[in-house]
Amino acid sequence: MCDRFGSCSNDGTCQLVLRNRVTGMEMVEHHCKAHLVLRVWEVERDEDLDVVDATTLRQSSNSVTS
Repeated sequence: MCDRFGSCSNDGTCQLVLRNRVTGMEMVEHHCKAHLVLRVWEVERDEDLDVVDATTLRQSSNSVTS
């Protein structure tokens, strides 16, 4: 995920919801906008996953960055 990389552009956080085609289970990932594009491209090439939704999350003024 993006928050593990110090070189991330971090120009806004996006929530990506994926569904496993085999199990039907959904999972949520968080990425900056730049890495979201790459992750969606990866998922489109993966036969086991579908993109359900991608949403930009608003950052709170109270959030702490590390």
